[in-house]
Amino acid sequence: MEHQTSGNPDCVDCAFCAIAKGAAFARVVREDHDTLAFLPLRPVTDGHVLVVPRRHIPNLWHLDDPTAMALTRTVLRVAHAVRTAFRPAGLNVVNSAGAAATQSVMHIHVHVVPRYEGDPMGNFWPPPAPLDPARLDAAAERLRTVVRAGSGWRPSAEQHAYEEGDMGDAETAVEQ
Repeated sequence: MEHQTSGNPDCVDCAFCAIAKGAAFARVVREDHDTLAFLPLRPVTDGHVLVVPRRHIPNLWHLDDPTAMALTRTVLRVAHAVRTAFRPAGLNVVNSAGAAATQSVMHIHVHVVPRYEGDPMGNFWPPPAPLDPARLDAAAERLRTVVRAGSGWRPSAEQHAYEEGDMGDAETAVEQ
């Protein structure tokens, strides 16, 4: 299948782009024109699969709608295959965007992780702590303001400005 990374300088040292090009080994379990699903080198549990777009996209914030739909479609197909093949007690679907969220390969990828009682992944959510209702109300209003302004949905000039450290109008809308 044709690899869709031409002209993207970020793809030069990308391990997932190398797999998509066929230049690196992977245990591929599904592929189509837009996506690829393969076992990670160090799976957490039997049946753990990574799903990636063939096109180099650094993270969730750079994802366009058509690629998001293709990625989601493959994640669902893989999740159903994992359920049939491994009969897990549960399933996590995990995406991490940015190093602070533990993204280690800067090519968007979704982990489909079958879960079993006592598996090595453990409970990764911290224990719930009560939050001040006023803080929750302020967070909800801040998000509603950005959603109403149309910011934060698709990659845009504002998103790229945010990554550069200057949000401009979207930041002003939140502050108001």
